[in-house]
Amino acid sequence: MDLIQLGKNISAFRRAQHLTQEDVAFELNITNVSYSRIERGITDVSFNRLLQIAQILKVPVSALVQDDTSADFSKLSADIAQIKADVAEIKTVVVV
Repeated sequence: MDLIQLGKNISAFRRAQHLTQEDVAFELNITNVSYSRIERGITDVSFNRLLQIAQILKVPVSALVQDDTSADFSKLSADIAQIKADVAEIKTVVVV
């Protein structure tokens, strides 16, 4: 897997979680610029950093390192999970 594809995958999962680059950078205790370089595939990512990113984005590391086709499927799965969470929240508001 090349760094550009890794960055695209990370970006897709971050957006699926409705997080900004600033949100993730803050959680990683790095600058926004440093995090942006990860998503753009400019900076190599250590395995420990990849583990941290996966934890923040609530996905397995394997989802982040998948090829293009698998990433599309994973994003769809993340979108479905978000929709389910939104529906559950709406049900809670309606019941209360």
